[in-house]
Order: sequence, then C-alpha cells, then structure tokens
Amino acid sequence: MTRTLQRLASRVYNISLLPLFALPLLLALWGGLVYQVGQERAGARRDAVVASQSLARTLADHTGYILRQTDHATQLFKLQYEATGARLSLAQFTRTQGMMDSVLPSKLELPIAVTDALGNIVDSANGHAAGNLAGQPFFRTLAATPGDIALVDTPVLDAASKKWMIRSARRLNDGAGRFAGVIVILVDPTYFVDDYDRLNLDEHGALMLVSRDSGHSVGRIGERLITSDRIDFRMPGPPTHAPDEAEITPPLDATPRIYSYRDLGRYPLLAVVGVSSATALAHFEHRRRVYIGVLLAASFLIVGFTALLMRQSGRLRRSIRQAKDAQALLRAAHQGSLDSVMLLKAWRPAPGKPPKDFIFADVNERAAEVLGKPRAELLGQRALPLAPVLRDERFFQRFVLVMESGQPLEDEFELALPHGGTRWLRHQIVPISDGVAVTSRDISARKRDELALQDNRSFLQSLIDHLPVMVYVKSARFDNFGQMEVWNRAAEDITGYLAGDVIGKTDCAAFPADFGLHDEADDRAILAERGVIDHPEKPLRLPDGSVCHLHAVSVPVFDERGQVEHILGIGEDISQRRQQELALRQNQAELAAVNDASPLGLVRLDREGRCTYVNRTFEAITGQPRASALGAGWTSALHPDDFALMHAALAQLRRSHTPFQSTLRWLHRDGKLVWVSMKIAPILVDGSIEGYVGSLDDITILRESEVALLESEARLRTIANALPAMIAYIDADEIYRFLNLAYEREFGLTGLQALGRSVRETVDAVRYGTVAPYIARVLAGETLSFEEDDVKEGIARCMEVIYIPQIGEDHPQVVGFHVMRQDITVQKREKQRLLQLAQVDALTGLSNRAGFVQKLTDAMHASRKQGRLMAVMYMDIDRFKPVNDTHGHGTGDALLRAFAQRLTQTMRATDIIARLGGDEFTIIMESISRPEDAAVLAANIVYAMRQPFELDGITVDISASIGVAYYRNEDISPAALLQQADVLLYQAKQDGRNTYRAAAMIS
Repeated sequence: MTRTLQRLASRVYNISLLPLFALPLLLALWGGLVYQVGQERAGARRDAVVASQSLARTLADHTGYILRQTDHATQLFKLQYEATGARLSLAQFTRTQGMMDSVLPSKLELPIAVTDALGNIVDSANGHAAGNLAGQPFFRTLAATPGDIALVDTPVLDAASKKWMIRSARRLNDGAGRFAGVIVILVDPTYFVDDYDRLNLDEHGALMLVSRDSGHSVGRIGERLITSDRIDFRMPGPPTHAPDEAEITPPLDATPRIYSYRDLGRYPLLAVVGVSSATALAHFEHRRRVYIGVLLAASFLIVGFTALLMRQSGRLRRSIRQAKDAQALLRAAHQGSLDSVMLLKAWRPAPGKPPKDFIFADVNERAAEVLGKPRAELLGQRALPLAPVLRDERFFQRFVLVMESGQPLEDEFELALPHGGTRWLRHQIVPISDGVAVTSRDISARKRDELALQDNRSFLQSLIDHLPVMVYVKSARFDNFGQMEVWNRAAEDITGYLAGDVIGKTDCAAFPADFGLHDEADDRAILAERGVIDHPEKPLRLPDGSVCHLHAVSVPVFDERGQVEHILGIGEDISQRRQQELALRQNQAELAAVNDASPLGLVRLDREGRCTYVNRTFEAITGQPRASALGAGWTSALHPDDFALMHAALAQLRRSHTPFQSTLRWLHRDGKLVWVSMKIAPILVDGSIEGYVGSLDDITILRESEVALLESEARLRTIANALPAMIAYIDADEIYRFLNLAYEREFGLTGLQALGRSVRETVDAVRYGTVAPYIARVLAGETLSFEEDDVKEGIARCMEVIYIPQIGEDHPQVVGFHVMRQDITVQKREKQRLLQLAQVDALTGLSNRAGFVQKLTDAMHASRKQGRLMAVMYMDIDRFKPVNDTHGHGTGDALLRAFAQRLTQTMRATDIIARLGGDEFTIIMESISRPEDAAVLAANIVYAMRQPFELDGITVDISASIGVAYYRNEDISPAALLQQADVLLYQAKQDGRNTYRAAAMIS
C-alpha cells in the first residue's frame, strides 16, 4: 500500500511540476508587460513634451529674431534720420536693397510710419493707417523719455487693416536733441505662425503666440489660422506634468494635444506649440500592440512547450538508450578522426613502483599509421619497445608528469624524423585513470605558414620604419579602440614621441590634449562611412611648443569579415613646403604689384606667342581688358597696317633670338589712335625660347609734340584752339600773351579780357594768393604740375594745371611760362570709383583683402587717436571643403554668399565685414564699450551659423570658428593684430570648431 502511494505521489509530482513552474512564469511576464507599458506611455508623453518644447523654443527664437531686427530697423532709421537732419524719407529707407532690407527680409512689407512731435503721421509706407498717435501710451512714454529706448507693445488692433499687430516704436530727436516724433513699425503676428515649420508639425498640430498681458492669441492649426482673446493657459508643472508643459481651456477643437510654451523674455509674448496626442503616441501604441502580440505568442509557446516537455518525459528512457548509441557513434568518430589518439595505461614492474612503460589500451587507425604498426598488434602491448620514439623526454617523461599531477598538458614542438626532415606536432596529454590519453596532430603546414607570416611582418615593419613619411596604426576593435599598434621611425622624428612611449596606449593617453593628432570625430566617421579622410594641412603641436603641419590621410583597414579592424594613418611633414608656398605667393603678389605700378605696359607670351599676362598699364594704353587680351587676343587692338610688322618681328625673334623694338599704332577702344614704343625680347632657357616679354611705352603725346613742332604758328593756334584743355602763355611780368579759345571762354564767363593783362588783374586776391608760389617757382625754371579746385556755375571742379618754363634763345633766364589747365573732375571721380571697386569682393559684395587692410589701418589710427577700444574677428567656415567637393563650386559660392548675408544681418550696422579669400572672413568692430560686447557678438555669429543653409534645394549644415583680438593704443601693426586673431581662430579650431576664442580682456 505504501509503495502504491509513493508511486502515485511521484506520478502526481511529475505531472504537476511543469504546470506549477509555467503558471508563475506567465504571471510574471504579464505583470512585467503591464509595468513596461505604463513606463513607456509616460516616456512617450515626455518625448512629446520635449518635441513640443523644441518647436516652441524654435518659434520663440524665430519670433524674437524678427522683433530684434525690427528694433534694429527703427534704430537704423533713427541714426540715419538724425544724421541727415530729418531729411530721410520712408521711400528711401524702404526701397529695394535699401537700408531696411539690410536688417529685415525683403519679402516683409511691414506697415511703417513717422510722426512729428505732436503725434501727426507725416510719412508712412506699406499701408500704415493715417491719424494722430499723441494719445497713445507708447507715444507719451517716448516723448517723456529723453534716452534712446525701444518700445515693443503687446498685440494691438490696427484701425486700418482690422488685424492684430505687434508695434515697435523708437523716439526721434532733432539736431538739438529735442523730441521730434517717433518711428513706428507694425508686425503682423500671423507671419510667425502662417508658414512656420510645416515639415516638423503634423497637420493636427497647433502653434500660437500669446500675449502675456492681454491674453490675445494668434496661431495656426494645420492650414487654419486662428485668433482669439478667450483662451486661458495654465502650467500645472511637476510632478504630474513636465516643467514647460501647458494646458489650454477651453480646448481649441476636438483633437487632444500636448502643449509646451516658451517665454520670449524681453517681449511680452509666449510661444506655444501643441502636438497631436494621437501622432505623438502613435509609436507607443504600435509598440504596445506589438508587446501584447509577442506576449500572447510567448504565452502560447510556454503552454505548448510545457505540454511538449510533459510528453517528452515519457520518452526519457528511450533517450537513455539513444545516448548509448551515441557513445558508439562517438567511438566511430574517434576512429575516423584526423588526429592520432592513443589511450595509454601505466606499466609498473611491481605494484607501488613508478611506471617504467605504458601499455596501448586503445589507438585509432591514425595513431597506428603514425606508429607504423597495425592496430591489432599495438593493443595490449608495451609502448616503448614498439615505438622507440616515445622514449624522447618530450613524450615519456611528460606522460608520467601528467599522470602524476593530474593536470593536462598541451604544446607544439618540432620533431626530427628518423629518415630525415622535421615535422611540427600539436601534442595534447590528458590524464585518465592510471594512464593518459594522447592526441597528436601534424601542424607542419600551418607552422610553416606562421613562420612565413612572421618573416613577412618583420619585413613589413622594417619597410615601415624606413619610409620617409609618418606611419601609425590604431586599433578600431571595440575592446581596445584607439590603441596605438604601429609607430614608425619617421613618426618619432616628426613628433618627438618615441614608439615605446606610444605603442599600447590610446592617442588620448599618449599625447597632450593640444597635440592635434587625435581626432575622435575622424575615427568615428571612418567607422561609420568606411572611407578615407584626407586633411591637406593638419596642425601638430610638438613637445617643444612649436607647430608643424602634416598632410594627413586616415584609411580604414578591414578584417576578413569586412569590418574595420584598424585605422592606418599616413602623415607627411609639409611645414617647409607650406612656408615655401607662402613665400612664393607673397613674392608673386609683390611682383604683380610692382608690374601694375610700372609706367610701362607689360605683356608676357608663351612660346607659341599666346598672351599669358598683361599689367594694368597695358590695359590703360591699349584699352583692352585683361580678359580679352589673354590668349591670341592681345594684338586685336593693333592697327591693321601694323599686323604684318608684328608677326614678322615674332618670326624673326624665333630665328635670331634678337630683341625687337619698333613704334606701332594701337586703336584704343574709345576710338583714339595710340602711338606705342614697343620692345619684345625672348625668354631663353638653355638656349631655347620658353616665351617672350614685351614692354609698351605710350609715346602718343611725344609723337604729337614732334608733329606740332613742325607745324606753323597758325596751325599751332588752330590745334590749341581745338584742344579741350585751356592753354596760355604768360611772360616773366605775369602778363597773358596767348590764350586759346578754351581759356578765352573760361575768362569770358566773368566778362574779363585777360589778353594783355596781368594775372593779378584777372583773378581775385584769394586765387592769386594760391597760384603766386607756383608762378615764382616756374619763373625760377621749375616745371610744375598740380591740381586746383574751383567752382564754375555753382559746380565744383578739379583742374589739372601744368606750368612749363620757357627759356629764352638769347638769354639763359626764364622769359615766361606755358599754362595748361584741364578739367579732370570726371577722371578724378572715376579713379575714386575704381579704387572703391578694387576694394570690393566680387562674390559677396563685402570688402576684399585690400579694402580690409586699408580700413583696419584707418580704424587702428582712429582708436589710438580717440583712446577707444576696438576688436578684430578672424573667422572661417568649418567643413566648407566637404561642401565644395560634394556639391560643386557653384554650391560653394552660394554658401559663401549666404554666409556673408547672414553675417551682415547678425552684426551691427557700423561694423566692417570683409572676405579675405576662400572661406576666411574678418570683422572690424570700432568703438566698443567692453570686451564682452565683442564676445557676445562672436557667440551670436557661432549660433547663427549653426542653422541650416537652404541653397537651391540643397540643405547644408556648417558652423563657424572665430578668433577675437582687441586693440586700443598698443604699438603693433595691423598685420600683427590680424595675426593675433588668426592664432585665436586656430585655438578655436583645435578646441573642436563651432566656437570662438577671445584674447585676454583689455582693462
């Protein structure tokens, strides 16, 4: 009876064991699911709040930026209005590409008005309503406040448009500083929400601007604009809600939303954004359904698995039998193994004695083949007589050691064969009961491959050590990422760090932070993009503090699975070459400046006679722009009758190598004939002509003078009268003896007859006091040329005056002098215009390097004179080269223009912005109150440039790095000040880019 109960209890236990285990497991899984779903629901709501917070922050930044720019527009109008004595009109201020467009987008046609001191609107634009504003609180506040303040009101109802507007106003003063009126700009709040962020906000999302004072709201839900003054907001706050989450009562519509807000700070507005709860929690709902489906499947699987285990328990006995069969199969596999396997039992001459031999308990066919005996002859026999090779200490003594210690032994060794040659064996000895199991494998082929690989590695290491370029290898494996594995001798020589101090360490641990070789961003980019990264000029700070530059290339090295296993770095020291290239560019710039300053026109030809260079004097003499003169076009302005002479001269030069000189005629593009003395000489290199150089001297005036000397006095007078210049002859007594028609017309305007009268009688006392010193000098024998300013018919003119002494034929003294006066007002203005154009960057419209250097010199001079603090910013665009290389130079140029425009909008109107070349920009900030002011603007620039650039359908993300240097009255040159800013820019680059570095504050 007892045994029956025991069997029954055992059966019940076996049946109920698995169900009792599965039930708590299912309860735990479903309880975990309920908890996880609750946690993820809370997390999804937090993520939605974060998303709406981000959109609200962006809306607030966008709105604040437009309002600040509107404030800047009122300030700019105030400055220009007061500077012009109240003569600036709104039509001038708001015209296309005018002053207002420099601070606000041109597409914003904001209503704007100007009032007088009584509040009457005296000027308006863009539909601003007429009327009197004297009763408005903002007008009274500005009239009573003498300082320069800006007022930005909460939204008010515009009487003309019946729309709610945000009003920005600023006080205007007259010349004596008295109140003269106000400038008012109205901004429609719907501009900020109408087309804002449609890509990031779903169609059921809502965004609004809310007045903190009046509660007036302007917003958009999908495509529908809303305005209301009845919406109430409450911010419940933690712990039930996020810090910036808001609740709206009553709801805008039937769509549940998650709201967040952002305070605009200096403006009485809140930016509120709501995302649809259904959209925000859609991903969570999907995961919740997936979790429930997966857990249902898992539950069915557990139930089915439990049933299966219960069913399988009855088959356990059959499994035991199958295990025995498996043992037999394992023995068969043992016999078929490629390894030789021997089971050896210890043989002792007497019980308790140390073993003197081993008996073959079992051997497989492979082992029998190695021993050279049939398996049947080996079983049960002593090992040493049948296999004398086992007497070697690497066999018998190790067998005894393993058997006595009970510890397995495994090694690889080379064994000499009796018939000659060697063989490598991988030997494994495992203790068994009173014996050992020995497994051996012939690894000769693999060992030879390993030895050859070691030889190859030694050869490769020797080759790397003797390469003239820096070579290093870092690990890209997860367990030792960044660890240095190769550091050749060239790397030691270039950096000053020995291989023993570097190998085995990460570059962060081996080098100081400012060393420059470590770039984690590059390493991560190689892992992500699996491509080569090329740095044409990578600065490297050496242990002695000096800086060298490398052309550095990082290359991923893949393993057999196609994963990045190592990062190969190759660096070439280009410091000397870089200095040589800089010196070469400086020499080329100096040579170009000397050539352009030459009074002779210069031309350089290649060996085929095609023009490769002309200077500015050549352009002035021939009238040909440089672009049209290059190539075969340099002779296009040559007189047709002189073409044959020029081609014959070039042919003669090729034959005789003798310089050619002749007088030729050129047809200037303004139609005049220019006589030129031209000389061309070959450029000889090792006796071969590599090109030609030529000089042109404008001898037109000399030619005309020679012709004029041959003409009669009547012809001379005719020519003189035909000339536009005023020509006269005055004797030693200062009496006018000759006047051409132009001079007579000049004097005719005053009603005077100058011929036969003295200079003192024909000009007023002030003019005579100006020219008297020049008359004294020319009568002393000096030829003079000077400029004279006068006024004709109320128009200011600039006259070029030349005094030429006349020496008497019979007397050595001066008997009189010739006068030539010519109106050069147009040429003077054109020269000034060309000088201004030469200082403007053609791509961005900013000042170029030449203009920047001149303006920096003037600013430093003014700073020293006034004792005012100024700052210089030196910046460039981070990651500009990848944009240029990826999207082309057209996109690169568009990015430079957009960068310049955003930079202009960010800076003050008085700041001077220049593009030095490439992606380098500079800014001169004059008359700053504190060094912190420049630092704040530098931070604003860095922030502004983080925003994406939309360039014809291409979105470009870049950033800017800036160096800021200060100056007040130090004895340094403009180049030295710019170098300080450049060094600080380099520090910003080294500190990770996308930042600025400022010099130490000046007290």
